[in-house]
Order: sequence, then structure tokens, then C-alpha cells
Amino acid sequence: MPVQGELAGHHINTTVDSVIARYYLERYLRGENTDPKTHRQIDDFHAQLQGGEIDRDTIAHIANSMSTDLATLMLASHLSGLDSNVQMRAKFSDELDAILRSQQQVSLNATQYRSYVILFAPGWLYRSDPSTGADFRQQREIFDRMGIQTVLIETEESGSVERNAAIIADEIMRRRDGEEKLILVSTSKSGAEAALALGAHLTSAQTTHVRAWVNVGGVIQGTQLADGVMNWPQRWGLRLYFWWKGWNVAGLASMTTDVRRARYAHVRIPDDILVVNYMAVPLSGDVSGGVRSRYEALRPYGPNDGLTLLVDEIIPGSVTVLELGLDHFFRDPAIEWKAVALFRTVVKLLASQQGSMH
Repeated sequence: MPVQGELAGHHINTTVDSVIARYYLERYLRGENTDPKTHRQIDDFHAQLQGGEIDRDTIAHIANSMSTDLATLMLASHLSGLDSNVQMRAKFSDELDAILRSQQQVSLNATQYRSYVILFAPGWLYRSDPSTGADFRQQREIFDRMGIQTVLIETEESGSVERNAAIIADEIMRRRDGEEKLILVSTSKSGAEAALALGAHLTSAQTTHVRAWVNVGGVIQGTQLADGVMNWPQRWGLRLYFWWKGWNVAGLASMTTDVRRARYAHVRIPDDILVVNYMAVPLSGDVSGGVRSRYEALRPYGPNDGLTLLVDEIIPGSVTVLELGLDHFFRDPAIEWKAVALFRTVVKLLASQQGSMH
């Protein structure tokens, strides 16, 4: 059903899956109590979300007992209301507004920008299917034009999370003795690889030159989609197809939820690394055709972006920038400018943190 409203600085004009989701956006968030029973139900769910860390089971319960879109909107409202995220969103929006006004006149000449090197950890099948954006080509080209040094880490496109985490860790260590300040950017599957590299393979003493990690749609704790295809009998057809394509099935096997959650339980990201989650938050009416079947397959588990659960993308102690209306592939005509805005926001935030230490 059609819905319009405002949330987290975004104007929403789409369709949702239930009356209660529409009520939440069009009435509840505006403080209008036109349905006391529904209002009380939402109040009770909100109380469950205010208890601290976001709980995967609580979000799934809201989705399954009421509506996936209601759970998605409530999660987005909760995250966007956290003080650190409010400040981050305001800074990001200011940078983006300035960039969109000037477009090609945007400059990153200042020393504060050029002192950083951006390490891009590419996503799944980034060589075989660059149409997904997993190779960061657009972002690398625009930063290169602006004089910012970028490096594409040559991970194995279908390799296991563990193998690629070691490659990322090696690249970080290789740059340890220089004067470079690193910003690591990961996407999708490489989010799990970056987390393992920073939080398990390397010590805090080995990552002092890594100033920030930008986690773009990270499949940090695996995906139930991998669980499904790795189960009997699907895995035999999958192995044959991967053999024919020349891909390594170990990459997909390493993305099952049991494997990833067990490994993630031991990940500890050093406190001095700024972690920024850049997260797509689609409602059911926003999901593109190519992602729709996967989104629907994940709905029983809760709000998702078409590849992973939203709650599983969030790193504890991080700040989060939400992109309402986009799905996992972040198809947005302004995405390259948003990348520049996010980079400028991160650099300025790092500078302010450094200044507050003196």
C-alpha cells in the first residue's frame, strides 16, 4: 500500500506491506495518536529496542508478528536517533549538499585529504561481475581524478573469508612502515574479511596506521542465503556450476551464518579505529527486481537489504549512516558523490578526534 513520510532526513514515497507500517510512518513518528491500540503496540515494541544493543531476535519477532516493513522502520528510527549517528548524519548531509551544489568543482586538494590512502577491499566476484559495483570502479576513478591515492586489494574473488582476510591483513602490514594513513573500505562479503583482518589477524599495535574502516553493506555475520545453497541437495549442483565457472565454492561455504557468527564472536576491532557503517535500508516497495527473490527469502529472519540481515551489518561501537530506499547494491545516480561526501566526513571526524586528544 502507498505511503509517504519522513524518517532520518529522508523523504519516503514508496509502498509498504501493512497498515501498521503505514501508520508508523505517517502517524506515529509525527506524534499523532489516531489509533490508540496500534499506538500502544508500537510503544511496547519501542520499549524493547531501548534496552541497549539491538537484538536480532527482537527485530525478527516484530517482523514476524507484525510486519517486516514495520520492523525495518523501527530499526531505522532507533539507529537514526542515536546521538553519534545523528551527528554523523548531519555532517554527511552537509558535505553531500555542498558537493551536489558544486559537482565537478569539488576539490580534495587540501593536505588533510591527500594524507590518506584508501584501501578498497572488493566484494564477491568483483572480476567476473563488475556490474554489481563490487570492484569499486566508480569510486576509485573519482578519487583518482581528485588526486587521492587508492589501492584495490587483490583478493580472491571467490575465495574464502579466511583466505581474503589474510590478504587484507598482509596489505595493511606491508604499509605499516610508511607515513601513510589508511582508510579501509569494504563491501558486502569483504566486510566479513575486513572484520577478521582488523579484529583477529592483526593486533592493535599492527593497525595504528589504519585510521578508519568504512563498512559498506557488510555481510559481517554471514547470510541465510548461503545456508540454503550449501545444504543438501543444492550444494552438489552448486559445486558443478562453480567448477564450470572456475570459481571456488569455499567462498560461499565461508559465508554461512554458523561459520561467520562463530568467527565473529572472537573479533575485536581496535578502539582507535573509527568504524563507519554505510547501510542500505529498503522497505518492501524499494527492492529492485534483481534482488527481490533474495529479499523475500530472507524476510522470515527479519529486515534485510536483499543479501543479509540489517542488524548483522552493525559493528558494536561504530557510527552508522543509513540510506533509506536503497537495497544491497546501492544503485543510486549520486553514489559516487556520496562516496566523496562520506570520505570528507570521515577525514574531518578523524581530525576532530585527533584535535580533542591534544
